[in-house]
This record gives sequence, C-alpha cells and structure tokens, in this order.
Amino acid sequence: MTVEQDVYDRLTCVSNLLDSGQPLDGVRVRCCAELLRTAVERAVALTCGADQPVHALLLSLPRHVDADLAVDAVQLWHALARATRQHDYEVMPTPEELRGWHADVTSVTGALLSAFTLSGTIEIS
Repeated sequence: MTVEQDVYDRLTCVSNLLDSGQPLDGVRVRCCAELLRTAVERAVALTCGADQPVHALLLSLPRHVDADLAVDAVQLWHALARATRQHDYEVMPTPEELRGWHADVTSVTGALLSAFTLSGTIEIS
C-alpha cells in the first residue's frame, strides 16, 4: 500500500464515520481526529522524504513546500493532536468541527502529496 493510498483510506474512513448517521461518542470523535492527524503526518513525511519524529518533520516542512501550506499543515496537526488528547473537562469536538477538519486535511494532504510528486527529478538523456 502506498502512502497516498493510506492517506486516502484514512480520509474515506473518517468520511464514512461522519456520514453513518450514528451519533458520535467520545471514542468515534477521537478515532476520527486520530485518523485525520495521522493522514497529515504521513503526507508530511512523504513530502519531506524522511523518517523522523513528526515535530522535526513539521519544523523542516517550509524547506519543502510553500510557507503558507507549511503553516496550514502545522496548525492543522496541532489542532488534531489536541483533539486526540483532550481531558474529561474539555468540550469534545462537534461533528461540524470534524467535518471542517476533514475538508482541511483533504485539502492540505492533497497539496502536500502533489508537491511531493512535483518535486521529483527529471532526467534528460
């Protein structure tokens, strides 16, 4: 399975959970946030071409893509990381927030993956 397919599968799984019509309890909310966060992580790792801790990859991301895209990816990752580690006294993300994050992750990972495919070396023989 390629990284691109893995990212797509995670986005599809979240979409299916959100569209199932079942109420989202704490487990499903965290599951959605975790799947979205790891989709961002995998797209960042592929774009940076390295197997390092995610914090190091997020710091090096502006060297590989546009600064605005890097900032969007970092902010999105941090928001999702907070959502996966929320405390009992914190308000759980709503389905609307998850849908918004899903749309943002789809956009950001799409841009990151296209930046990866565009950064390849062209050999002229």
